[in-house]
Order: sequence, then structure tokens, then C-alpha cells
Amino acid sequence: VVAPKHRPHAAPRSTMNDPAMNLHEDLRNLVGSVISERYRVDELIGVGGMGAVFRGHHLGLKRDVAIKILHPDLTRDPELSARFDREAHSASRLDHPNCMQVTDFGSTESGMKFMVMQLLEGRELADELGQPLAPLDAAERMLQILRGLEHAHEQGIVHRDLKPENVFVTTDHDGASVLKLVDFGIAKIVAGDGSQDTMTQMGLIFGTPQYMSPEQATGMEIDARTDLYSAGVILYEMLAGRPPFEAEDPVALVRMQVSQEPPPLPDAVPEAFRAYVARMMAKQRDERFASAHEARLALEQIRNEQSLAEGVPLPHSAALSIAHSIAPSGGIPAPTSAARPLAAGAAAMVGVGLLAWALMAEGERSSQAAPTVAAPSPAQYEPITEPVQAAPDEVTADDLAAIDRLLYAEDKDGAEKLLQPLTDRFPDNAQLLWRQGKLQALSRSRRAQALASYGDAIERDPELLQNKDFYAELMDLMKDPKLRDDALNLALRKMGQDGHQFLLELVNRKKKALDFASRHRALEELASDPENLARVDMKLNVALDLWQAHDSLTPCKSYAAALAAIEAEPDTYFLNALNKAPLPEPIEGEGADPEDAKVCETLPARRDALIAQLDQMEAAAATGGDTAGNEGSQGGRRTSRGSKRRSKSKNKSTKKGNENCSFKQLIRGKCR
Repeated sequence: VVAPKHRPHAAPRSTMNDPAMNLHEDLRNLVGSVISERYRVDELIGVGGMGAVFRGHHLGLKRDVAIKILHPDLTRDPELSARFDREAHSASRLDHPNCMQVTDFGSTESGMKFMVMQLLEGRELADELGQPLAPLDAAERMLQILRGLEHAHEQGIVHRDLKPENVFVTTDHDGASVLKLVDFGIAKIVAGDGSQDTMTQMGLIFGTPQYMSPEQATGMEIDARTDLYSAGVILYEMLAGRPPFEAEDPVALVRMQVSQEPPPLPDAVPEAFRAYVARMMAKQRDERFASAHEARLALEQIRNEQSLAEGVPLPHSAALSIAHSIAPSGGIPAPTSAARPLAAGAAAMVGVGLLAWALMAEGERSSQAAPTVAAPSPAQYEPITEPVQAAPDEVTADDLAAIDRLLYAEDKDGAEKLLQPLTDRFPDNAQLLWRQGKLQALSRSRRAQALASYGDAIERDPELLQNKDFYAELMDLMKDPKLRDDALNLALRKMGQDGHQFLLELVNRKKKALDFASRHRALEELASDPENLARVDMKLNVALDLWQAHDSLTPCKSYAAALAAIEAEPDTYFLNALNKAPLPEPIEGEGADPEDAKVCETLPARRDALIAQLDQMEAAAATGGDTAGNEGSQGGRRTSRGSKRRSKSKNKSTKKGNENCSFKQLIRGKCR
């Protein structure tokens, strides 16, 4: 059973019809409301087996998002509710160009689970299928899928429902096609927190039968190699224009995955691709590639060799891939095991697209043995006229020096020619990621990608932040106004205290100041180090809070917090903002904070009292005396000092209730 297509990551193609009509009333009523005090639900995008997906808007960041909400009936099921939490935790750990990014998750005021994701324009990979793709085109798409799987598996996450509907095709800033793995809805954490949870009891199957691995179909314990089988099915469909197994009955599909070999691929498909697909779809998982990393390297070699054979320019240098063997034996060993037995089972559905069968132990053994696919012979490829040296086992200082010389000369083509084979072989090498960022930074249109590469380098080796050259180049990128949002996220997520200086520059900026939400994210991070207290221009930030309070999710509470800070430390500096910044109005509608509306009622009187107090202080300072108008220079000076003493005494009284207001409380709006 294949779930109806839903797009938790894409803008809606048209107005919703039947899905909205069949939607649970509680989900329909979410449109127009605000959840978790920061996400406005604008429009239904699609409906899936476990809930619905909406276009939303982050009120603080002023950014459209996709919001996936678990069906209310499923929320009441502790197991499914826990599974949704695991999905959110799993997906939030993914940070890769070929994986969908999850930015937030939680529960609505009524208890429904939600997850917030990127909102992207594009289409599902399924929309591109239906007819055979050229082998090289199929390889390019599959390589992106494998890169995403490689990253997920490194995080201990197995997708378990990989299919064309869960691969989204969008474009990057340069217009290049980018594939993203989405909907890790039944992902299993096999390492780290939650690894001991038994998510799947023996005999229960979760996934989509057309793309399900044999071990998944029989309810066995699974690992990352189950995703490789599903990827092999997708590659088969790309090359053949149809899935390897088709049937109306889902139980029949499961039986085919376990007991039958796929039909031969079309004759036009090169033998190397046939052998590769056969290994990916081996019934015995020990006969598949050991990892997504190994599968990616093997496909890169086949892609490069096929490009040479067809005379098609390679996307990257082929020096590495041609020399690197796919398997220790020099070829792709084809699976030779006979088909495994399958027992008929009873089907039980858990939502749409979530399949569970209890497969019983008895059944008939298939009499048909799996055909053997011969491994490709080196003689099948076109001869290589240039001698090829073996790929290096590590990145050497000479490699880096050669790349650096070309980068210094701004020879982008030459640097990429040296860099790309090394990054293909050593994708996690921090020094290579640094050079990749340098190369991308040479093109104005690729500076966002360059910043991401620097971030990847930091993730692999945080000590790079102590390198003066690296840090200087990173700061040059982060100070690009067009990259400010990305730079802020990088500083907050990956740089720790090494990013504090950059954050200080942002929060102390008067012109083109950060928006309210971003500024307070930065202030909260800075508050983790008490030494930053003296370095933050708190007067400027309190004044900005007065001007920007209307952008807060609780505008009146934020304005009141700014007033409390001024009452604690009266200063005529704030007169302009108090006089000119408009008083905020409470947010209305569902999800609004009723306490915020009550606070709004107190603001005019508090503001007017402060303005009167500061006007008096300004007049006293201007006349050299207090407002009683004492004459004489000496008396005036004495009166001025007396006025200051009275002012200090008054300040102490206004500080009452705020004297324990810490830096963290102040920047979080806790001072009243």
C-alpha cells in the first residue's frame, strides 16, 4: 500500500480539494491559528497516513515553513506519539544538502504533535519517473541519494521507507538540481539516544512494499543496508522506466521482494549498471555493499568509466574513480543465493502508507533459483590511453599546498581539478572542506555554499577555529550582508564561544539591526558567558526592544521588559524611543497569549511616567539645577548634586522588584 502523495516540503501546487474535506476537524480548524506562540498555520498542503502538512509562517523570523502535524487520533496512541517524537529527534540531527532540514518540533496547545521543516519549491522524484532515464542521468540522481543516506547512516539513522515519493527534487542558487531525502517518518535510531528502544516487534513491517527490502518484509532486524536495497529498487526504476515488482495486492508485492529476482534491465543498460543494481538488490544483505559510502564510491567509478566510454565530459575529474576498484575482487559480485522462502501473512494497516503484516512461519519454498548476473570484465570498457596511478590513501601536505597555490592565483578550474577527486575520496576531511569553501568563495554566486563548506569543516574539526587564516576567511564570509541569516545560524549552532565576537557585532549594530527574534537568539547565546555582560550595548538593545516589540510573539510583555530595564536604570538616552516607538498591540486570534493582552493595559501609564521622569532629568541637566529653579552657580551646583542624590534614591525605589534581574532574565524579557 503506497501512501497518497503528500509534500511536507513543497509549496502547494493548487488549492486543496478532497484532502481538506476528508481531514479531521481538529486539523481543519488549525488553518488561521497560531501554534506554539510562533507559527501561524496558513494553508493545507497535503494529507498523509499519519497526519497533515500545512504551509505556515514563523511570526518572529517572518519566514514561510512547512508544518507536519500528527493526526489527533494517533496522538492518543502512546507508541505512535513516541514514534513521532523519535522521527523529529532523528530528522533534527540531519544537516546535509541532500537531507530535508527539520528546524523545530513540539506539541500544540491541544496536545497534537507537530514538526517544522523547510518549505521548498520543486517536485517529487516520482514525478520524473515513468520512462527510462539515460544511465548517466540516473547515476547522477542516485549519487545524491547515496550522499544523503551516507550522512544519515553516519548519524545512526536508517530511513526504512526510501521511495521516489520520499525524494524531493529542488534547485540550488545556481539552478542545479538538488535531491533531498524527506520524511524520515519511521526512521530507526541505531546509535545514540533511543537506540535501545524496540520500535518494531518481530513480525511487524513498516515501509512501502514496492521498495521494501526482504529482511524488512519478513520482520527481521534491519540495519542501514535495508536502505541500500530500496535505493537499488529506485535505480532499477530509473533505468527501466518501471519498478522491478508490480502488483495490486500488497502481500503479493512483499512475496516478490523476498522470493523473486527482478526482471532483466533493458538491453540498452550497460553491463556495469546491471551488475551494480544486482548487488544493491541482493536478497541476502551480506551480499550488498557494506555501506552507503562504499556504494557511492562504486557508482562514481561506474559513472566516470561510462562517461569516458561515451565521450561525455565528466562532472568531475575521473582520476580517482577509474583507479578505484568497486570490490576487492575488482568487480561487483552478483548475488548467487537462491530465493528465500516467504510465508503468507495477514495484513493489518496502521494508517495510510504504514504497513504491518504478521508473517507466519509456514509457507512454500520457491522452486525458482535466483539467476546469476556475471560481474563485468575490464575488457568490456574502452581502453584507457593515459597511465593511471593508484589513488592515495590519505591527503598529503603536498596535495594541500598544490591546491593552495592555485587558489591563491584564483585559478578556479585548476583548483577544482585537483580538489574534486580528493573530496570524492575523503568527503569528511576538514582541510579539503576548507579548500572547497575557499574555491566556492571565489564566485559571488557560490558564497552561500562556501559558508556551508566552512561550517562542515568546523563540524569535522572544531580546532580549525583556532587557525587565524581559517577564522579570518570565515569572518569575511560571515560579514557579507547577504549571508547574515546563514552566518547567524552558523555562529549559534557550530561556533560556540568562538562565535561570540561575531554575535556581539550583530547585537551592537544600530544601523540595519537584527530583527527581534534573531537578536534575542544571539543575546541568549551571549548570556551563556558572564564576561559578555560588559560587552553588550544593553542601552541600545533595550531601545531596540521598544522599537521592535511589535515583532515579538508576546509584544506587550517584550515592551514591558524594556520598560522595566529603563525603570531600573533611568537614562535620558531612552527618551527618543519612548516618545516615538509606538505602543504594541496584543496578538489576537487562536493561540494568542491572554496574559499579554493584560500587560498591554499597563503600558501607557508606565511609559508616560518614565517620559515624565526622564524629561525632568533632562531639564535638570540642562539648567544645572533641579526643577525648583534655584539660582546662583554655587547653589545651582549644590542643588544639582542634591538632585542627583534624590534621583539615585528614586532610582533605588524604581529598582525594587528588578534588583535580582539577571542578564539572562533581561534578554529573555523576564523583567517586569
